[in-house]
Amino acid sequence: MDGGARGAGPLGGGAGAASLRALLSFDDGEAVRLLCAPAGADAAVGHVAVGFDDLGPGRGHALLLAVGAPAVPATVRQAARRGARAVVLGGVPAHEPGARAELVAAAEEIGVALLARAEGADWGQVAALLRSALAYAVAGRPGPDGGAAEVSEEVFSLASLAAQVAARVGGSITIEDTRLRVLAHSATGEEADPLRRTTILGGRVPAWRVAELRHSGLLRALWTSPEVIHRPADADGPERLVVAVRGGREVLGSIWAAADGGALVPDAAAHLRAAAGLAAPLLIGERLRESGTARRRESALRGLLEGSGHRRTHAWSLGLSPDTACAVVVAERRADAAGSEVADRALDVLALQAAALRPGTGVLRDGDRLVLLVVCDPPSPGGNGSPPPERNGQGGRAGRDGRDGRSRRRTPEGRGRGEKVRTGAAGTQTENGEGEEDGTGAEAGEVLALVRELDLSAAAVAGAAPVWVGAGPVLPSVRAAESRERAELVVRALREREARAVAAGRPRPPRHSGPAGVDTTLEVLRVLDAARPVWESGAGPVHTFVRADAAAGGELLRTLAAFLDAGCDVPAAARRLVVHPNTLRYRLGRVRERYGIDLADPDTRLLVALAARLTAPPPV
Repeated sequence: MDGGARGAGPLGGGAGAASLRALLSFDDGEAVRLLCAPAGADAAVGHVAVGFDDLGPGRGHALLLAVGAPAVPATVRQAARRGARAVVLGGVPAHEPGARAELVAAAEEIGVALLARAEGADWGQVAALLRSALAYAVAGRPGPDGGAAEVSEEVFSLASLAAQVAARVGGSITIEDTRLRVLAHSATGEEADPLRRTTILGGRVPAWRVAELRHSGLLRALWTSPEVIHRPADADGPERLVVAVRGGREVLGSIWAAADGGALVPDAAAHLRAAAGLAAPLLIGERLRESGTARRRESALRGLLEGSGHRRTHAWSLGLSPDTACAVVVAERRADAAGSEVADRALDVLALQAAALRPGTGVLRDGDRLVLLVVCDPPSPGGNGSPPPERNGQGGRAGRDGRDGRSRRRTPEGRGRGEKVRTGAAGTQTENGEGEEDGTGAEAGEVLALVRELDLSAAAVAGAAPVWVGAGPVLPSVRAAESRERAELVVRALREREARAVAAGRPRPPRHSGPAGVDTTLEVLRVLDAARPVWESGAGPVHTFVRADAAAGGELLRTLAAFLDAGCDVPAAARRLVVHPNTLRYRLGRVRERYGIDLADPDTRLLVALAARLTAPPPV
């Protein structure tokens, strides 16, 4: 932004114009950034044009938002020919000084102010902010008598607006967004009512008060009426006035005035109405800043989970130190449920549940997956009978065995009542297949408790498609991508395990786990992934059989797979396939005679088993 003094009056553009400086004073770089202003930042702007089609006669001193146009010098020159005094380009390369210099040179040559849309801001937000700022700047600040309002022209924040309006109306002011969160307020006097104090301290209107306003119809009237609403004093509180703040047809928030120990001034409603006009661009700017913060947080979260960019910076952007213990949890719905409202609701429920159970959890929707970055609370000193955690000279946790570096595991927290625990090389596991691999037992137990709760929540959504929930190991935040990779593999293992159990007629296994709960399946999946390129480049009788059988529908390969899964037990495999044992023997004979595949040979059995797993369709 331009660093000079801020102004708001029209300069050189007539009564319907305002200075470029005045418009930019409402934005802190969240919407647009000024690259150059050959005629100075006091150049007049009388119209915000969205696209070249919005330029034309009678719309002079235009600030053009070059929607859909490339960020090239030709666009700047075309805007000048069409009468634009300033142009905002999208997609200006931030890391290509040469390309940016060419744009600036073209703008300075023809005397047009050049601005760049901020990364992450959309054109709708930019247009709303600039148009509201222009309307505010050229409105002449109408006061209650039709003249200038008695609010200082130096109103460039919601806090200063609240303070100045409070002085005019003779009461207290709060400015709130559409979710009834307090964005700014005037000073609270000694005689302020308890509701105002509670609202300001809590940062939002209390839930009981919101319910009361909704029941009384005041909220409906507020959001639908352009008028100032008066609520007389009663036993529950003093006299109040409220008006909605609008940007065009959109409601942006509201301004509330409350009497402090006396009555509001007679023309308080007019002052409040004028303040609503002044607040519109400020509320849009607040919304832009909030959405920009959310976008930056999402970008940092995505970078951390994908292992892209500077991971330590991503961690700090999320408020985490690089060595904060975290685990990634992945919830995946069945792919054929994509687009289903119920399926979407199930993942939405899990996102809300995770945020409620573990405040601070990072949530990322990725197609059919919900990816959660769970921050593990450090164990309390002396908790679970263990000493407080300490760090050794190499960053490891105290309590590690000096010979092999393995953690002394603690009993996982959050186990269901009556679950037994077994300990082995893969880590600590409960009887239903849960367990942990890295981090302390307490940290992994917290993650597993969350995974279990999410599984229960998904199952409780009526009519929802199956959702599998897997947890990765507890690792430092900068290694979140590794935890996500393992969590996705856990989900894949859960789906594979369920598909095989259903095919074998066994009970459905749980749809949630940590890495240790499906450790064998995880190792098999890793082997299969490593073997896939070798298989695809190979040749021989088994390859010939698989290709020919796939073209015929795959019945024989499914028969061999069931036979091998049943331990080469013909009656058991026949029951699984729901065929007569003699039918199964006939099929095995066909494979041996037609393709020369002898299942009595161990190597052949292994290759057929790998082929069956590698070519099987993914579980649904």
